[in-house]
Amino acid sequence: MDPSLCSKCNLFFGNQEGMCSKCFKESRLKKDTIQTVSAILNTAPTVVEEEAKQVPQASPDRCAVCNKRLGNINFRCKCASYFCTHHRLPEEHKCTYDHKTVGIRKLSEENPVIQAQKFNKL
Repeated sequence: MDPSLCSKCNLFFGNQEGMCSKCFKESRLKKDTIQTVSAILNTAPTVVEEEAKQVPQASPDRCAVCNKRLGNINFRCKCASYFCTHHRLPEEHKCTYDHKTVGIRKLSEENPVIQAQKFNKL
């Protein structure tokens, strides 16, 4: 029994189906992507309407996380909630306000990039 070369690339020996492992994987990948694309195209798009999240009114006398009574020391976050000393940090109360992006945007507005002209060689 003489092994035959791959029917697609003619570089490697093929198996019973006539393709080497590399060509078989490529053909399998193409077949799978065609099936998934056709499945996506056949399905009708569904429109999902999200209800606007109603933010509960934050009470300035209770912590929003542990519901601990706050005295004179309460911390208001930029997410419009009040917190005790343990939950005042954004990492502690899983803050929805994105401090990092706002900080980057503020820095880029306040400090524009200034590029000097190149000096000519003397």
